[in-house]
Amino acid sequence: MVVVPDLSIGILSFGAHQTLGHALATHKAAELDAATDDFFIHFNAMTDSDKALAERFGISGTGSAANTGIYGGFRAIVETARHPYVLILENDIISITQPQATADALASAVSDMKAHGIKAFSMRSRAEPGQGIEVAIDKYARCFAIRDALRDDLTHIRPSLVSRAIMTVKYLNFDSFVGAAFFIERSPEQVHPKAIHKLASGNFATTSRYRKWSNQSVLVERQFFLDVVCARVEARPDRRLVHGHQDIERAIVGGRIGLGWWQRLGVPLGQAAAGCFSHHRLDRS
Repeated sequence: MVVVPDLSIGILSFGAHQTLGHALATHKAAELDAATDDFFIHFNAMTDSDKALAERFGISGTGSAANTGIYGGFRAIVETARHPYVLILENDIISITQPQATADALASAVSDMKAHGIKAFSMRSRAEPGQGIEVAIDKYARCFAIRDALRDDLTHIRPSLVSRAIMTVKYLNFDSFVGAAFFIERSPEQVHPKAIHKLASGNFATTSRYRKWSNQSVLVERQFFLDVVCARVEARPDRRLVHGHQDIERAIVGGRIGLGWWQRLGVPLGQAAAGCFSHHRLDRS
């Protein structure tokens, strides 16, 4: 397998060795570590058992003395990375594609980021997104009709006038929910042509006006993440902490009603055509 140029891959973990062990087995099967010359795990509050697990899989391990949360861990991964594009995976993200498909998807995403100025790219599987997608799908279905569902479990319905009215009062506009179409519609660019574009590669492009930040299987431009995302979190930390720590998804919203900071930023974002990762947690600690 050819190494993807300019790509680092870091996995964030805190405890949950059953979940991490399962994820690492899938990554090894997909030969994810062969797609880069900079593949490592960052352990929050690193322990001897963490080190042993990393060694068992033959993976380089770094770590912090204390738990710095998702934001602190993500920042540490990007700061540690040697290359300008960094794929950040949490310990409950699993690989679901064959080695060549995985490498091709990552190479295609990095190429599109360079060619189109895309700053963050979702590598989450569209057909098999895994756990935790239900809330986004539910909110989307309260705003938009599902036209050509990507999966059989998605219902072809139109939202009621009442549900649309409630969502309008609560959020003022539906723009930030459009991004969920990637996991709902077979051809999201046809359903939302003003917000989503299909690139020559088959991947999709949108902007942060139409898609919320997600920690899930995110490939970032290193400098953008440090200079823009991290700078925002540091300057405007959110009061709603996750286990006592800042979380990017909450901190960069910048507004509860109307267009928040992230939406106003309008930064170019990407979505892999098929995606190669899914969300699957087995244990919490």
